[in-house]
Amino acid sequence: MKKYIYFLTCVFSLTFASCDESVLDINNENTISTGNFWKTEADIESGVVSVYNMFYRQGTWTRNIYTQMHGMADDGVSLAGWTELNEYSKFIYTNYNFGEVNTKIWKEHYVAIFRANQVLDNVDKVTFTSESRKADLVGQTKFLRSFYYFYLTALWDNLPFVLKTSSASDMPAQKTPDEIFTQLEEDLKDAVAKLPATRTAADQGRATKGAAYALLAKVYMQHHKWEEAIKCFEWLVDGEGKNYYDLMPDYGDNFRNTTENNKESLFEIQFSLINNVGFDQTDNYRDPNAQMGSQIEMNQAPAGIGWNNVEARRWLVDYYKREKTVEGKNDIRLFYSVWYNDSAKDFPERADSLIYGNKWRAEWGNRVFIKKYSTPANPLFYWNDNNFRSLRYSDMLLLYAEALNEVSGPTAKAIGYLNRVRQRAKLPALESSSYYNGAQIASNKNTFRDHLKIERGLELSLECVRWIDLKRWGLNDQASIDQLKVRDSDFNNFIVGKSHSMPIPQSEVDNNPNLKQNPNY
Repeated sequence: MKKYIYFLTCVFSLTFASCDESVLDINNENTISTGNFWKTEADIESGVVSVYNMFYRQGTWTRNIYTQMHGMADDGVSLAGWTELNEYSKFIYTNYNFGEVNTKIWKEHYVAIFRANQVLDNVDKVTFTSESRKADLVGQTKFLRSFYYFYLTALWDNLPFVLKTSSASDMPAQKTPDEIFTQLEEDLKDAVAKLPATRTAADQGRATKGAAYALLAKVYMQHHKWEEAIKCFEWLVDGEGKNYYDLMPDYGDNFRNTTENNKESLFEIQFSLINNVGFDQTDNYRDPNAQMGSQIEMNQAPAGIGWNNVEARRWLVDYYKREKTVEGKNDIRLFYSVWYNDSAKDFPERADSLIYGNKWRAEWGNRVFIKKYSTPANPLFYWNDNNFRSLRYSDMLLLYAEALNEVSGPTAKAIGYLNRVRQRAKLPALESSSYYNGAQIASNKNTFRDHLKIERGLELSLECVRWIDLKRWGLNDQASIDQLKVRDSDFNNFIVGKSHSMPIPQSEVDNNPNLKQNPNY
């Protein structure tokens, strides 16, 4: 519109030798704009808060990303009645501009990145009362931008990579995962240096040094930089981090809304019902009263109770039940992870085995529903205030064991970190397992790596971790895909060299000559 007005002004001013566009750039003091914002420390603070605020969108962490991340992995499946939503998590992509998943997830992650870039581009223009406060805000912003890019890369791989405030006319260059990870590593190292190790209660939920180390370690792991990842784990597990982080004695505390921000959490998305308004989120990104709750519970609850957009694969139940605890009972992680037809029989001592007050229904048969992040609500409410634990300490322990194994094989140290996770679940140490042959597993790098795939699947099931794990372990050969087909029939649709990434929204490809569609789409 401004360019159009400028054109008309020039046309009607033919008697002048030139037309000065700057006369049209008049700040409106009655509204916020780049002309009168980014002036104070409070402006930068507001900008950082706006980056966190993008967690509360359907395309980020309110709803849709769970369906996609679980559905593409081998621990989840979508049986949604919405065919396109169902198929999108099964590697069947007929509409590259599918709004509920492809364009919405893409768009809202890039809105978050745009906000982060604005903060970083303007922070040096502001005078701060404390240089440490400035450093903290920069560290938070670089962590958040890296967080959003990490999940974009997990889904699409090859991305337009934007590190400066963009405009509608920009045609950003496309970068490979290797190039993206290299930049994220630099940003997260800077975040580690700038962020504090702990937060006061007033700042609970903001990124810390431990969160930055944890995300940096995950980036290194995806980049197969094992030794660099080990250095992060040394701070988190062996060094200063052990003063702040540990496993919770009760595995279930990681998924209750009454035990949030506990010592096992390195970073949580803070959901709240403080703005408990409306059926859905407003489309106005600037609305201060927008909903800050999660729809994860409604998204995964059985039909008739919730939407049933995503559920669990049956193999999880079978794998959890293969090995008994030292007390001869079933693995308690099974109880806290899923609902299934024999749950009441397998855990007779547990009175809270009902699904939102409902007994198991015959029509559900052999299906398995996701229990993590559920609440005792009955009937189920549309919104949920249960924080999503994005980075968990047990994840770090298992990744530490994996990185050590890749460098030096299954050392006693690597086995020890695995055993910490097993023993919290009251399973015997690996070497004493009555089901697994611990001595054989620990005999070489390959067998230990294969076993870690099982351990991670059970400890971290249905937490948006598994798809990232599968990509790290390799989805680039038919033998690997054939193994996954045994547990997940959706992989019958998987095409090597194509399905490891989603199709980039076609509207983005059409509008940017520097952007190519992902291979074989």
